[in-house]
Amino acid sequence: MIFLGIDTSCYTTSVAAVDENGKLICQKRRLLSVAEGERGLRQSEAFFKHVNNFPELYKGVLEEINPKDIACVCVSTQPRSISNSYMPVFFAGRRLAESIAMSLDVPLFATDHQQGHVEAALYGLNVPDKPFCAVHLSGGTTEVLLVKEQPTEYKTKILAATNDINAGQLIDRLGVKMDLGFPAGKEVDKLACEFRGQKLILPISASFDACSFSGTEAAAIRELEAGCDKAALCEGIMSAITRTLSKMVGGAAYYAGVQDVIMAGGVSSSTYLRNNLSAALEKRGMSVNLQFSQREFSADNAVGVALLGRKKYLNRG
Repeated sequence: MIFLGIDTSCYTTSVAAVDENGKLICQKRRLLSVAEGERGLRQSEAFFKHVNNFPELYKGVLEEINPKDIACVCVSTQPRSISNSYMPVFFAGRRLAESIAMSLDVPLFATDHQQGHVEAALYGLNVPDKPFCAVHLSGGTTEVLLVKEQPTEYKTKILAATNDINAGQLIDRLGVKMDLGFPAGKEVDKLACEFRGQKLILPISASFDACSFSGTEAAAIRELEAGCDKAALCEGIMSAITRTLSKMVGGAAYYAGVQDVIMAGGVSSSTYLRNNLSAALEKRGMSVNLQFSQREFSADNAVGVALLGRKKYLNRG
């Protein structure tokens, strides 16, 4: 049996297939193009790009599987499993998934983008079967979740979150101002890791249950306007995010009584974070079992959605 997953997030069209043992067979994905100098896409533009991307990606998947073996289709239909969680882009994937499921006469299951990230992050990691913390770190989300696994999905509770912009937004906004393009994550991370000069310390605002990046952004803009070196500023940005997370994640895990913490979402693929977050937590006296997802499963993808589809199908009533 093969389980098909579809995810149409704000900036990635993704299709993936896993087998009955939960092994990844293939995944096809494509970033949505953003014009130079722009900080993102309108939902209508993103919807249009998803619809145009999907046929070629789905064709690529069908070249590696037999559609007759597809047991079900699973699709992310909203950002999170909370009320009023809505983005039009997810309806692109939903309608495409409905069409495929009906044409193949197989069950259709729905999940959310955040649960897909958590499931993908767990792929290949050793996390004990007990409550754990998942840090969803992206352009659209900066949250620390308490996660309890159930047969077909996860029960999550938000332990900590940003009060304003997200970590990925901070990086992209400042990256665009530095003419690094959009999304700016890879270039900002590269410059931050390469920087070897005097470090720039940007202010942070964080507690065990909340953080704010607007003050960090304002300070970074002032430094940029004053002629700050771009590499120094990139290192300062990533350092500020690392220090913010060490305070918020460490505190949230401590108060929840949880030892295991996994990092999910596109920003968690950062080499700077992977090299420095553990040390920052230890500096604060926070002892946790910190694990980062494999890089290919950090950014938006449909792998976790396909794996959740497998769970839903095999545990259906």
